[in-house]
Amino acid sequence: MKKKAIYSHKCDWCNRELILNGSDSDSYVITAEYKYFCIIQDKGKPAERDCMADYLNDINEKIIKKAKDLETKKRQKEEQEKLEKEKRNLERVRVLPKLEALKKEFKDREFQRRLSKHPS
Repeated sequence: MKKKAIYSHKCDWCNRELILNGSDSDSYVITAEYKYFCIIQDKGKPAERDCMADYLNDINEKIIKKAKDLETKKRQKEEQEKLEKEKRNLERVRVLPKLEALKKEFKDREFQRRLSKHPS
């Protein structure tokens, strides 16, 4: 009897040992990224164990969570910028009258200086 090589690989989700060839091989799925997943399913019935579906659901949950976190950070940043803008506007309202008074004082000084140089 000739010896036959049996190939095995671990499921990338549950680390279960999968036998890839032979009469008693396990059912499995390989993705385009060469990830191996076990699938236990009877024909015409839903899968009892589908590690690839679990893996994809986990990835989707992570993506959704990351998107929500980014949205929350963006919203917080916008709120902070809005508060800073309001603060600057309040400072302008407080400073503008003082600036106008200072401009008027400088103009009055300049006018007084010119009058004192050229007495008519």
